[in-house]
Amino acid sequence: MFTMNVEKIKKVFIIVASGFFSMQEGIDFMTEYRSKTKEFDPKEFTLIVDGKDVKASAQDVAEQLKSMIMLYMSVPFKKRIIIEQASAIATGQTKRLSKDIPGFDTIEFVNTMEEALQKI
Repeated sequence: MFTMNVEKIKKVFIIVASGFFSMQEGIDFMTEYRSKTKEFDPKEFTLIVDGKDVKASAQDVAEQLKSMIMLYMSVPFKKRIIIEQASAIATGQTKRLSKDIPGFDTIEFVNTMEEALQKI
């Protein structure tokens, strides 16, 4: 499950994701992400991804998660903030999948949404 909200006044694009992602949900996510990021100038916006409740995924879905992370990096946001995942297994999976994605080391990691909002 996921939601995407563009807050034009605060200039923030917030994505909240949770649970297990199926292949279809991954496709739906990427389609909606591409659509939403056309609604505003990303160079003026901060991306906040709250995936703290995302569960570790099967290998085929995990590869799709890597594509999602690459999508985050392909859009020139002013800043990118990710809220750390609650599951150590899911965190390990994300870090393993993203280690070779250019620019991933520029993402700021925080523990809560409140902390993320303070950094915009």
